Amino acid sequence: MSLLFEVIDNKKEKLAQKIFERQFEYDKKLDDEYNDYRKSKMYRDIKYNLESLEVAIKYDANKVFEDYALWLVKFLSNRMMDFPKKRIKEQMIDHYRIISEELKEENLGRDYLQKAQIHLENAIKITEEADLEEESVKKAIGFSSSENLLEGLSIRFLNSLLQADREEAQKVIEDALDNLDNDVSLEDIYLGIFQKTMIRVGELWHSGDIMVDEEHYITSMVQSIMMQLWPKIFDGKKTDRKIMVCTAGNELHEMGGRILCDLMEIKGWNTVYLGAAVPAVNIISAIKKHKPDLVGLSVTMPIYLEQCERAVKKIKTNDSTKNVKIAVGGRAFSLAPHLPAEWGVDVSVNNGIELNEWAERYI
Repeated sequence: MSLLFEVIDNKKEKLAQKIFERQFEYDKKLDDEYNDYRKSKMYRDIKYNLESLEVAIKYDANKVFEDYALWLVKFLSNRMMDFPKKRIKEQMIDHYRIISEELKEENLGRDYLQKAQIHLENAIKITEEADLEEESVKKAIGFSSSENLLEGLSIRFLNSLLQADREEAQKVIEDALDNLDNDVSLEDIYLGIFQKTMIRVGELWHSGDIMVDEEHYITSMVQSIMMQLWPKIFDGKKTDRKIMVCTAGNELHEMGGRILCDLMEIKGWNTVYLGAAVPAVNIISAIKKHKPDLVGLSVTMPIYLEQCERAVKKIKTNDSTKNVKIAVGGRAFSLAPHLPAEWGVDVSVNNGIELNEWAERYI
């Protein structure tokens, strides 16, 4: 990355080790409170914390590190149930102060260091003010009195997945299909059920209400159910327009891109879905091979924004690909909405309907 991790592995490891050791020197109780497993997790998390801070600094995106700090303290409070919530807050506030002190010893430049201090002070404030006693989102789901058909189906769908009831989840989509051309469309199923469910699942994981295995299970179930709709989607009338979609760099959250492709298919586009974690060089070769009118790049985790930026720049500077239109989307851009314009991206969207409407005007 730009300054802090110029020599990424070596510098990051040394800095993380210094912060790790300093934390135990500063807080003598930690050595008794943390077993070896928790210590190893703490060391790993320190590196994640530094990566998130670096992204926030590089892109002048306050929300990136604020969002991360809020997620982290809530995540830890849900995972470390044997610790008082006040104690977890104390540890994280100490942690940000230690990072601040250690960065002052690095040769980072005055402007860079000032930005780091602002982000860390914001993180301390977020942590201090975090409500760790709020009701679990997971427990609240299902208590809606909404009479809206689509909202009711969405709640049933998510609840069935949280309970690992595949049969009920499948029945929900069958009920939705029974209402096609009446109260529900295929677009409604994708946006109002599939996409909304995945957003809620992300929130549940973000708040620590579900574990990563539950998130992965729900994702795989949604993907398998979506596949059963493909005959209805791919048999429709098609135009001569083509879109190619993937996640860039090491980004593994691919459901947004998959949903986007299916929505564009519904709208008559031909789609090429490359999947997750596609290196920039392979994106270039795929554009040359498939010759799309539009390329969609999705980023969920802010730490992968820089890899996406590199992919955009490679597309824009390659003589064979520089004229292709580029769209970006994903949660990371909601935290740094100024980036697409700065990168020269043609459009930033939240879903396939928005993208199709834009494409109708500009492609």
